[in-house]
Formats: sequence, C-alpha cells, structure tokens
Amino acid sequence: QASEAVEAELAALEQELGAGAGGGGRRGVLLLWRDSPSLRLPLLNAAAMMVGQQLSGINAVFYYSTTFFSSAGLDSPVAGTLLASAVNVLAMLASSAMMECAGRRRLLLVGIGGMFLSSVGVTAALIGKARASAHHEDDWSLNWLSVSFVLCFVIAFELGPGPIPWQIGAEIFPEHARAAAMSAAAALNWVCNAAVGLGFPAMSSALGSLVFLPFAAVLLLWLLFTARFTPETRGRSVDEIQVEFRRLAALGSRKPARAEGDGVPLSSIRQPQG
Repeated sequence: QASEAVEAELAALEQELGAGAGGGGRRGVLLLWRDSPSLRLPLLNAAAMMVGQQLSGINAVFYYSTTFFSSAGLDSPVAGTLLASAVNVLAMLASSAMMECAGRRRLLLVGIGGMFLSSVGVTAALIGKARASAHHEDDWSLNWLSVSFVLCFVIAFELGPGPIPWQIGAEIFPEHARAAAMSAAAALNWVCNAAVGLGFPAMSSALGSLVFLPFAAVLLLWLLFTARFTPETRGRSVDEIQVEFRRLAALGSRKPARAEGDGVPLSSIRQPQG
C-alpha cells in the first residue's frame, strides 16, 4: 500500500509537470491572472495572506517593542522585548508540531481570531491607561494587562498567521504557476512590511491609544475572507485543492435560488375546491 501511494504521488507530480510544460512554462503573475481564471482565487488567497500577515501589526510590535514596553510601565523594557522574542520562538515550535495534525486552515483561523481578540484587548488596556494618566493615576494592573495582551498577540501570530501563509501558498498553485505567484506574494509581503515599519510611528502619534484598531480591522477582514475562501490543504494534492477552489468560487458567484412560488401570479394558483 505504501508503494502504491508513492507511485500515485509520483504520477500526480508527473501530470502536474506535464501540465506546466503544456501551459507554456513559467509565466508572470499578471499573465496568470489574465489567462488562467482558475488561478484567480488562489492568487487572491496568496495576496490576502501576505497583506493580512504584515498589516496585522505584528512587526509594529517587534520593531517598536522596547518603546511599547517602556510606555507600559515596565522597569526593564529590554526584558519585555526578550520575553516577547522567547514567547515567539516557543509558539513557533508549537505551531510546527500542530500544523500536520490540526490542519493549516484551522490553525490560521484560530491564530487570526486570537490576534483580533488580543488587539481589541490591547486597545481596551491602552484606553484605560490613557484615562488613568489623565487623572494622574498609575494603575499597574493595566500595565501588565497590556503587556499580557501583546504576548497573546505574538503567540496567536506564530500559531497560524506567521508560518502558514507561506506553507499554504506553496501548496495551492500548480508547478508552472508556483514560482511567479509566490514571488509576487513575497514582494507584496515586503512592501506591506515596509509600510508598517515606516508608518507606525506616525500612526501611533495620530491615534494614540487607538493605534491597534486599524490592525484589528485588517484582522477581522482577513478572518472573514479565510473562513469563506481559503480551503484546507493538508493531505490534498494540487488537483484536489484546485477542485475545492472552483467549488468555493462557484458558491461565491451563485445567485440565491428563487423560492417556490416566487414570481408566479396569484391568479394562476389554483384554489382548492370547497
């Protein structure tokens, strides 16, 4: 049975390579979008995952962690940064162990949802701190609450939104499209990374204690998109994943069925005889 499974996998790979050769080899992502309608939803998924990953705010936390932990009232902001880094590594190891048993899509949804809730929690704690500061008070519980929510934010990121977009991205494209699609996705990832890194100080100055709300909005949109349009890829071949994408695309474009009797004149409906 094991040898049959290996032979089936090799046959599928040969078929995929043959389809790539027959499709004209590697092509740019714009040509893929124009000429391959079946790849449009996978391309949208790759773009959504890369944009969501970077605009979730995770790099704002890492790039400006020392400043954040200092404003949170920690005596040693550097220790807070080291703690966040340690939590990041431990969560990444846990995610690696869970990815094959829990599935990519489930971990991605759990991670995005956890980040959304954590960002809302951070916002609530920062608002509380701002009100306490306006009354010249220093509530240490709010300081630790904001730090705890940031650590939960980091853990949730590494459970799913950190590693899984790269994993799924490599699994949803056939061989002839994979290089172009993932190259474009990586470029988009770095553009969004730079936007957050350069824009966060100005955004923090403008929004103050509400600085995590834009990240929460992005996470909510990403969560809804993933729940609706991202399939599970664990244990599936590229052909099976493409079939699932076609099903999801059809569900998204399907018009609601007309209820029985809708549009039928009342005069044409026979009344029961008394």
